[in-house]
Amino acid sequence: MLFTATIASWLLAASSVYASTPATSLKWHWLNNPGVQPVSPIGRSITVQVPPDTDIWRPAISKHNFTAPYLYTTVAIAHFQSVQVTVTAPWKTLYDQGGLVLAFPNRHNPNATRFIKAGIEFNDGAPALGVVATDILSDWSLSPITEKQTTADAKATILVERDGTDAWVYVVENGGQTRRALRQVTWAFNQDDGQGLAREVEVGIYGAKPTEESGEGHARDKIAVTFSGFALNIV
Repeated sequence: MLFTATIASWLLAASSVYASTPATSLKWHWLNNPGVQPVSPIGRSITVQVPPDTDIWRPAISKHNFTAPYLYTTVAIAHFQSVQVTVTAPWKTLYDQGGLVLAFPNRHNPNATRFIKAGIEFNDGAPALGVVATDILSDWSLSPITEKQTTADAKATILVERDGTDAWVYVVENGGQTRRALRQVTWAFNQDDGQGLAREVEVGIYGAKPTEESGEGHARDKIAVTFSGFALNIV
């Protein structure tokens, strides 16, 4: 199904937002990337050198893992509309990944922070479109990359858009002319479930490398994850 009009209207809306909300008004921070100066990803390409044994993943209450390099800004949930980025890397090792993260911080217990991550993840010998949604524990879904391209440096444009209390995750395809739904997260912006949901959302980009490289002398090799076309739509 074509979404040409929808994408065009979204881009127009985003342009009007940026005209009234300059990038300099947003403060950016790095988590898990010591020694690197945070910069705004808006209007520039950013490459992140991601070390192994890093991830964003909570398979059990006792295994909260938020160790991946994560460049983010904080906005009020009431103002968030959407975020989009294009991600690519020399994918080759199981679970190599990168993309967008929306984190809903729990100031009383950081290990209970809710989050959504979406992007490319290498699995079964090929890059795929991966989405993880973490309410209490993480779940995980994979979808194929259908656009023809080179596996070794596959890229994808990921869009997370608010729809009422839901967050919809899409892959944008055909040069921005269509989008394909990957996930609906119904708890994302629901402030009426009695669980003390956050009033702010941390929005940004991340790269992770849960698996070390094989071969002598390569266990600590990093992966270079590159991001471009970052667009944050707030009102």
